[in-house]
Amino acid sequence: MEKKRSPSRREPLCPPIGALLRYRTRIVRVIAEALGQRAMIVSLDTTGRTFVSTVKWISLRDLGAQLF
Repeated sequence: MEKKRSPSRREPLCPPIGALLRYRTRIVRVIAEALGQRAMIVSLDTTGRTFVSTVKWISLRDLGAQLF
């Protein structure tokens, strides 16, 4: 018998490379896909330097209608 998935539960998708998204309070750009449903992002730290980190896809949010 085939398992049915509930319609409210959807599997996360990797955001496209180059996409601008929101991570917590920062606006970040996706630069690569990593293992384990993670993406590498680049953002600016408090001193203005480029900061690269790896986060889970589910933690990334769409910007919505407003960029800043």
